[in-house]
Amino acid sequence: MNEKIFAETGKILEYRVGSHLYGTNTATSDEDFSGVFVAPEEYYLGLNAVEEVDLSVVSKNKDGKNNADAVDRKLYEFRKFVRLSLENNPNVLEQLFVNEPNVLFANDFGKKLLKEKHTFLHKGLKQKFCGYAFSQKKKMIIRTDKFYELENAREWLEDFKNPKMYLVEVKEKNLPFMVFKEKHAQIGDLNFELTRQLGWIEKKIKERLDKVGNRKELYLSKGYDVKFGSHLIRLLLEGAELLSTGTLNFPLKDKQLLLDIKEGKWKMIEVLNYSDQLEKEIEGICEKSPLPKSPKIDKINQFTIGFLKDYLYG
Repeated sequence: MNEKIFAETGKILEYRVGSHLYGTNTATSDEDFSGVFVAPEEYYLGLNAVEEVDLSVVSKNKDGKNNADAVDRKLYEFRKFVRLSLENNPNVLEQLFVNEPNVLFANDFGKKLLKEKHTFLHKGLKQKFCGYAFSQKKKMIIRTDKFYELENAREWLEDFKNPKMYLVEVKEKNLPFMVFKEKHAQIGDLNFELTRQLGWIEKKIKERLDKVGNRKELYLSKGYDVKFGSHLIRLLLEGAELLSTGTLNFPLKDKQLLLDIKEGKWKMIEVLNYSDQLEKEIEGICEKSPLPKSPKIDKINQFTIGFLKDYLYG
């Protein structure tokens, strides 16, 4: 059976996520959707396996950017969603707390899953949310000179049009945006093995630059990627709220602060200093948190077994 078909027919939850959920959306913000489905019986008793199904609609302008018809939509298989929630994965855990206006679909089984949201929480979420925040901190900064190196490399690779050539073969060209070492070459803030083909390298450079996207001018004027700066602070604020209250409310109470960062009203040093402050605060909050130290694995496992028995066999 087609996975897209049974993901739709087995859907138990779907909701709006991203900036529209956080309350940080602007007039040009895309809508993102996520949800949960239960797969057919053979995926639990047989050899077939599925973890998630991408139902996104890809639609781009001539410049390669998403247009109004593009839709980001992904559904998680029930057990995959439960495992990630048990791990307190930030991207998934927050979905259990989506506010009612952003819940687009929830049948009785979806509501049953949502009722268990507090059972998934434990103090391990501190490491998860801080870890994800750290990854955003790393992504938010591309030094201006490195950004232009990446831009120049992308333009050269597009014009050179030799995707199957290996990186080592262009070493003698002494290109100013490539710094060759013994076993790799540095392009901007990326390192590539000399045995990589140019087509693969061009793809990775484009992916890196796409993370800046239409925020290029804002990035160049501020010296950092404001979107990742906003995500950095959001993750830390969410982690602190979950640890201190055991719940998460949407739209986020600090939505204006996050929107100000996203719109470039904060300097990079201000974002970094605030993130340092929040990390220190989270340490203290975690010590006093009412959440259990470790996940309730046995309880969630029994819930999962009972849930699937009820869904599949009624």
